[in-house]
Amino acid sequence: MAFNLLKWILRKTGSDSETATGDFLEASTDYDADALAGLASYLQNMAFWSCVRRIGSTVSLVEWDTYRRGRRVQAGEAWAWNYAPNPNETRAEFFRHLVSQLYLAQEAIVVEYAGGRYVADGFTVERRLTGNIYRDITSDGQSIPGVFGASAVLHFTIEGSSIQTSVNAIAATEGDLLKATTKKIVRDAGGHGVLRVHEIAEQDPDFESTYTDLVTDKMKKYFTSDNAVLPVFDGYEFQDTSGTSAGSTRDVRAMMDDIMELTAEALGVPPSIATGKGVTDQDFTHFMNTTIKPLAGMIVQELNRKLYGQSRVFAGSYIVPNYSNVRYRDLFDIADPIDKLIGSGTFCINEIRARLGEAVIDESWAWQHWMTKNYAPAADQLDGVVDGQPRADPMTDPTRTGPDQDTQDTEQEPDDEPDPEQEEVNNNVNEQQDTGDDQ
Repeated sequence: MAFNLLKWILRKTGSDSETATGDFLEASTDYDADALAGLASYLQNMAFWSCVRRIGSTVSLVEWDTYRRGRRVQAGEAWAWNYAPNPNETRAEFFRHLVSQLYLAQEAIVVEYAGGRYVADGFTVERRLTGNIYRDITSDGQSIPGVFGASAVLHFTIEGSSIQTSVNAIAATEGDLLKATTKKIVRDAGGHGVLRVHEIAEQDPDFESTYTDLVTDKMKKYFTSDNAVLPVFDGYEFQDTSGTSAGSTRDVRAMMDDIMELTAEALGVPPSIATGKGVTDQDFTHFMNTTIKPLAGMIVQELNRKLYGQSRVFAGSYIVPNYSNVRYRDLFDIADPIDKLIGSGTFCINEIRARLGEAVIDESWAWQHWMTKNYAPAADQLDGVVDGQPRADPMTDPTRTGPDQDTQDTEQEPDDEPDPEQEEVNNNVNEQQDTGDDQ
């Protein structure tokens, strides 16, 4: 920028002497604009692909459980979608490829060829209400021959127009701001000064040569040298104003962060996840619920309707996403939840071990479902309830009025001394009985 200042001063040579003022950036506007436009584009692309890479990596962690007649099985489509979709890609590579193509072109297709499933990098589609027709399909630079109907192609789309519009608007707006901020910082970081020429200097016969030498040679060395002294003659007054601006490269970094955050929000990625800084449980839950699960849901719907069909799905044969391995958790952190899952009978031991990535136990008891005594059928719980109140225990309730209670209340302990009147009555009864027996 010091050179631009000198060029501007040279253009003023020969004119009436005046205080040096003006915009010194005009001479280099085109060069700076091109450089800064490239920087803004680079930052936008970096933010875009950083977010897409995180989305793709998260989707690649999703497992795809296959069911047959309502029972989970490791057969059929399970191998292709969990291990090896094609000879050249693993599950992780395949889904990162699929998500990248999906966000890049707002749509992506997967076709089956020679026993493998491939993400197309390019294709042409003839759209029909009765079913699209796909041609000219390429994948990884190789052509896949043939014409494919809609039933033979897995076609995925996202709301591409709105996302692309948002990302482009962010890049344009932040790019303009970045240009202006960078220009200001570069200008302020350069050498600046004010040169005043008084009338006494202009009256010198050697004014032209002295002035030219000062502004072309001596000032150039002064601004470009690490250590320099500028001689100032009578009639000249120079004030160095370099380094007086409060501008900072932190302003550029803040705008770079703005580009990242705004692009992440447009793609449905929390800024903390996009940058990898300060990720909270709430951020991750938001990311899963608003981006990953809708994306996996779109994928599984296409898989079920194209690979299984209505009759098989209704008969209990289908594929579903399993998100249990998406987020890492320490075993000791989830020990209590594991206990609840097993103790409530929701999962057996081997099912839990499989979800944790551990080997299953080849024992029958590991496949059994267990339930603690804290859990019981609702009917058993209601068996001791009468009119909404617990039924009283007849053996322990002091307020009971049953026959046992009446009997107990009327029983008395025998007296030690006999009652004379009662003995006389008993004797009369016995005499009558004896008389009857004799007759």
